[in-house]
Amino acid sequence: MKRWINVSVVWIFLCLVAGCSANRPNQDLLGPSSTNRDLIAPTPTQQDGGVPSPMHRDWIVLLPDPDGKVGTLRVTNQNGSQVLNKPGLATVIEGTTQPPNTPYRVDGNEIVGVFGPALSAQPDPVGRFVSFILYFKTNTTRLTRESKGRMPEVVRAIETRKPDEIYVVGHTDRVGPEAYNTELSSKRAHCVRDLLASRGIPSEAFIVSFHGESMPQIETEDEVAEPLNRRVEVIVR
Repeated sequence: MKRWINVSVVWIFLCLVAGCSANRPNQDLLGPSSTNRDLIAPTPTQQDGGVPSPMHRDWIVLLPDPDGKVGTLRVTNQNGSQVLNKPGLATVIEGTTQPPNTPYRVDGNEIVGVFGPALSAQPDPVGRFVSFILYFKTNTTRLTRESKGRMPEVVRAIETRKPDEIYVVGHTDRVGPEAYNTELSSKRAHCVRDLLASRGIPSEAFIVSFHGESMPQIETEDEVAEPLNRRVEVIVR
């Protein structure tokens, strides 16, 4: 079954922090709600106390989210690519004629030394938004019992924060045709939107999107029924 990679504006603005040199390679973010954070900067020079290197090099480091979760970052240019999938892994691109080098682990002190100002300038992501994941029974728009029980918590968060925007994003597992799953993810997202609206949440606050089977929380083969992929994500800004 043909699969497509969807790029969500929501996750980009939540997750991407970059400080970059004048010549920067292309990067692709992969994985679930790629909530990983990556930092891109010229590799440290001898003046900075790091390994001597020319300033045209790009240094990319994968950092975990505040809750400790780590996504996956693919660093790509025209000469090759490398995947960073563990916290503290880094790669270097030496100009435009070399592929990214083999990933290696970076010491935490080195990360703070190079990226400290950028990290300290970030808004607090915990205070900036809160998110919930609601799961569904297979091939339906019916929430699981546990997710039904979370609905009052979602409503309380919305009433407390009084957000201007509430993102509701639908997903499915990989069982069934792609077109069917796209429609099912739309139905799930609108189902959650309607449940929240029925509890007095203003309808104009909702931004609904859906991605079918293309953005799994757990990567699986085709036709695998994965409960964690049958979900709707609610992001309250």
